[in-house]
Amino acid sequence: MRLILIAIAMLWAVGGVLAFAMTSKKTLDARLTATYLVVWPALLVLVYINQPVPLWISVPVMFGFIPWFLAGPHLTGILKDPTRSRPGELIGVPLGYWKWGSIGALLLGILFDGLVRP
Repeated sequence: MRLILIAIAMLWAVGGVLAFAMTSKKTLDARLTATYLVVWPALLVLVYINQPVPLWISVPVMFGFIPWFLAGPHLTGILKDPTRSRPGELIGVPLGYWKWGSIGALLLGILFDGLVRP
C-alpha cells in the first residue's frame, strides 16, 4: 500500500513538473502555483517515508492538500486568462487564509501530539 501511495504522489508530481515547464514564461502567480503542484507531493512523500513524524509537522502538511487540490483549476484559469491573478492571493487563496490556516493547523498538530500520542 505504501508503494501505491508513493506512486500516486509521484504521478501528481510529474504532472506538476509538466505544469511548471508550461509556465516558465508566464506570470509569477502561474509559476508559484506550478511550484506548489510540484513541492507539495514531494513533501508529502518525504513525510510519509519518514514515519513516525510528530503531528505538529504532519498535520500542516496534510492540510496542504486543500490548496493543492484547488491549485490545478486556478492554474488552468490563469493560463487561459492572466488577468484572473489577484494581488493578495497565493495560488488563488487569500493570504489571510494561508496565515490563519497555517497557524490553526500547527496548533491542531501540537494539540493532537499532546493528546493522541502516549
